[in-house]
Amino acid sequence: MSAPFDLNALSGINAASNGLAVISNNLANSQSVGFKSSRAEFSDMFSGTQNSPGNGVRVAAITQDFTQGTINNTGRDLDMALDGEGFFVLSDKSGQYDNIYTRNGSFKLDKDGILTDQGGNPVQGYLLNESLSTDNNTVFMTTLSDIDLDDLNKHPKDTSEMNFNINLDGQEAYNLSSTTAIPTVGSVGTDANLAAIIDPANTAVPYTGTADFSTSKFIYDSLGGEHRITADFFKRGVVDAANSDSDFDADGNTDKYSSWLVRYTVEDYDPETGTYVTSAVDNNTTALATGGNTGVLFELRFDDQGDLQQVFQPNDTDPALITGDAPALDANGEPIFDDLAGWTDVGSTQPTMDWLINNPITGAMDPLSFSVDFADMSGYAGTYNIRGVSQNGYQVGDLIGLSTGADGTIQANYSNGRSVAVAQLAVANFADKNAMEKLGGQTYAESFASGTAQLGTPQSNGLGEIVSGALEYSNVDTAAELVNMIQTQRTYQASAQVISTSQTLTQTILNL
Repeated sequence: MSAPFDLNALSGINAASNGLAVISNNLANSQSVGFKSSRAEFSDMFSGTQNSPGNGVRVAAITQDFTQGTINNTGRDLDMALDGEGFFVLSDKSGQYDNIYTRNGSFKLDKDGILTDQGGNPVQGYLLNESLSTDNNTVFMTTLSDIDLDDLNKHPKDTSEMNFNINLDGQEAYNLSSTTAIPTVGSVGTDANLAAIIDPANTAVPYTGTADFSTSKFIYDSLGGEHRITADFFKRGVVDAANSDSDFDADGNTDKYSSWLVRYTVEDYDPETGTYVTSAVDNNTTALATGGNTGVLFELRFDDQGDLQQVFQPNDTDPALITGDAPALDANGEPIFDDLAGWTDVGSTQPTMDWLINNPITGAMDPLSFSVDFADMSGYAGTYNIRGVSQNGYQVGDLIGLSTGADGTIQANYSNGRSVAVAQLAVANFADKNAMEKLGGQTYAESFASGTAQLGTPQSNGLGEIVSGALEYSNVDTAAELVNMIQTQRTYQASAQVISTSQTLTQTILNL
């Protein structure tokens, strides 16, 4: 029969063995990406009266240390480290769990373009809400989905919206024609000049002057065909309050404003001549001339603070009213632009351009239609400044690179020059991380004791941020583990020595 201290010593050997097993596992995974070290927590066993020596020791728990591991740069686009609280969310391809969780951000693209971990489990995130997103405002879905980085480049998208964010020099002189006799304080608002600007291809009334400022952008049809749209800006004149017909602040008094005209034309590249040629007519103004006009015209009105207040577009119901009358002059010889006949205020409705493409070899949908947003235009003095001209169409392209922001937003870069935010990574956290079910491969599953997953996005609600092109390595402290190993080994040897001593004592008793 063994003495009580034999059993105590045996429990010490068993506990030390488990402790050594934990240490050896830590050391073996010291280079595993996203690995979290563990420690064996020992607890005494006691029963009987208070003066009982005790019943030995047991391993009460094996606790993981979820402190941050070292983050090292790898330079690989699909490597991501989570700096701070949380776990990446993966869909369990085995189907045993809805989602599994990991700190290992070594991801890849599978054959279908789905972002997965190295085991093939799809990474979860919030996809782009294409119906609500604009070029200037990205909106993501609110439900988890696989992140598909290949689907968005398989189909072209025709341009449906253009945004113009340009400052026009408020000190620009009035734009004058070199061929039309108009007052020195006049503008392009005369019959001949205005008609020529509306339809620049009309050689009967050519406009031989030049625009004060021009900028071009490519737009795309339903086949991804590329067309160049050019915006030409003309300083029309300044209208003082006495001659104005605009009341911007609705105080009952008319306000001073600067009037600019902007004309849009669409061209295609002619490989035979190496030049761009006019290739479209305005489908909104077919009543003005046979086949429509080659230019689309708007008037922009800026108040005396340089802020855009009104946008007017010619009314296409009466050709005579579009060209308008030559501006009358006030007592000071300044032009009066107060006749709105033939012009419609479209400043609050985002006017639409409809272009018929005169290119017989294209099978694209006609017309090419898109809205125009002038909300960010300004007329401050001093300089012309293109702060941003954007459109939302694109050609077919191949995925060539990725970048991920600190907030988990994944931007895909395509060979067609398009860069778009396609998804935002999901991050999860748990009330009791040590109660999560360990699955191996640095993955975990939710358990009843861990609590339900608290889902969010990086940099929100106390969750960590994403470090792109980097990996979080194991948080194992090798030196500390070796010291722990020596100490645990001594515990094992001491417990074994107790058993050896017990055997010696027992033998002494038997020899009596």
